[in-house]
Formats: sequence, C-alpha cells, structure tokens
Amino acid sequence: MTTAKETVRTLLAILEEERAAIRTLDGAAVDRAAAAKERLVGTLTSSDTEDLTSIASDLPLLRAELRRNGILLAHARSCLNEVVTMATPRIGGRRGALRARV
Repeated sequence: MTTAKETVRTLLAILEEERAAIRTLDGAAVDRAAAAKERLVGTLTSSDTEDLTSIASDLPLLRAELRRNGILLAHARSCLNEVVTMATPRIGGRRGALRARV
C-alpha cells in the first residue's frame, strides 16, 4: 500500500513532467499527466486520517505547484486560441470562429 507521503512525492514529480509537457505543447503528455493526477488524488482521498496528517506540511508546496501548472495551462490555452484566431480564415464573415481546446 502506498503512503500519502509517497503519493505526494509522485504527484510532485508528475507536476514537473506536466510543466515540461505544457512548455513543449505536448498534448498527449499533458493528458497522461492529468490522468495520473486524478488517480493520485483519488489515492489521497482514500487515505486514512493518520496518513493524511503526515502530509500536512507538504500541502502548501503541492498547492503552489498545482496552481503554477494551472496558470501555465491557462496561458498555453490563451496563446493557442490567439494563434488559431490569427490563422483562421474568415468564416461566415467572422475571423476566429474556431477556438482551440487545451
């Protein structure tokens, strides 16, 4: 059985991998990271109270890293939408009718 501490360490490593994927716009790797994060958070939610207490001091770092990646994802989406808007020919008299999904 994996401890909450081990799960947090794995989550932090996944977040680092996700940041690299975001920077290189590797959508498949971002999807894999999202699935891994979801699985690991599920593992944490099923941990017992004593195990969760052991990671209390790790939570500020985990929260900061999650926020950091969220900001990067939002920025990447915004950049891609801007590129799509500039590259999309006028559709129905409107430029940029298509939007990127990230």
